[in-house]
Amino acid sequence: MNCSRNLIEAYLDEELDPGLRGTVEEHLSNCRLCSEAHSRFREQQSSIRSSAPYYTAPAQLQQSVHKALQRAAANETAATVRSAPWRWLAIAASVLLAISVSWNLRQPKFRTAENELVAQNVLSDHIRSLIGTHLLDVPSSDQHTVKPWFNGKLDFSPDVKDFASQGFPLIGGRLDYLTDRTVVALVYRRRQHVINLFTWPSDASPVTESHFSRNGYNVVHWTYGAMTCWAVSDITITELDQFQGLYEK
Repeated sequence: MNCSRNLIEAYLDEELDPGLRGTVEEHLSNCRLCSEAHSRFREQQSSIRSSAPYYTAPAQLQQSVHKALQRAAANETAATVRSAPWRWLAIAASVLLAISVSWNLRQPKFRTAENELVAQNVLSDHIRSLIGTHLLDVPSSDQHTVKPWFNGKLDFSPDVKDFASQGFPLIGGRLDYLTDRTVVALVYRRRQHVINLFTWPSDASPVTESHFSRNGYNVVHWTYGAMTCWAVSDITITELDQFQGLYEK
């Protein structure tokens, strides 16, 4: 079989018949990229189940929807068959509008939870790169070597910079997989410490800078131009902020 994210997700959700499930398992055992994607999907699935917020519609919204449906049922016998479709469309539009308003009111909370989930995955990838054998796909301190290496492998061009003179030398980069897409991981050093800078095109409005700390690691999230950036390391948050400032210049 060919690489397929949809099949991997269906495999995780146990939606495949036994024959196709066996085919996917065989593919995962022979394809490193799909195997790594499967591991990340499984971690994300576990993280979502354990930490993603669940929002219940407020009582007022439930009552409004209930009353709208009751009114529709009461008027149905008096309405003509011709007008019925339009009435139900109006009801559906009202319900969708109410749900939309409720959803928009909850977006800040959802985005915060979403950022925390991405931060967990970024941190997991950082730790995995340190204890495994996949820290670098292209080892080089030359940004003019690292940047061209990504050509043809991505649907965007990463902004590769070197800050050796400021104490943050570039040592290379690699392809990684986060948020259901292939991303760039640029790797820097700060003395004996590794900094992973994950970057990919932003699919939302610019976000304000945010910080996360987990188990001795610091994570900084910001947008740079049209790109989303996540930097993670075990250096101090002050040094990580310094690194961010250099990258944004």
